[in-house]
Amino acid sequence: MHRLTTSILTVAAVILTAGLAFAAPSMPGDLKLGPPEGWKAKKPLVDFSHAAHDRAKIDCVTCHHTWDGASAIQGCSTAGCHDQTGKRGANTFYAAFHDKKAESSCLGCHKATNKREKTKLPLSCKHCHSK
Repeated sequence: MHRLTTSILTVAAVILTAGLAFAAPSMPGDLKLGPPEGWKAKKPLVDFSHAAHDRAKIDCVTCHHTWDGASAIQGCSTAGCHDQTGKRGANTFYAAFHDKKAESSCLGCHKATNKREKTKLPLSCKHCHSK
């Protein structure tokens, strides 16, 4: 009886794991980060590699901080997220990428990672906003 129970639990675990793997959102490839639709970019768009961040073991919710883990992941400039103009305020497009104190922003995460792990991730405008 113990052997049957163990076998059933093993099969259930395999099925559950496979189901979760298929349910996970697919990671997009490399993309260019730019302002919300209709806005004019003041600097060159930023090349962003999801694969590089995945290799660094950065969880999706680090950047996509409002994601519930089940629905489709939305970009930062989606309406209701970081779609406000200006440089100050939690919902500004600028803050989503440049807030030095928030590890959910690119600049804040790079700064904290460099300090913690003695790395040299980009911190200057020209490193990210290159053509």
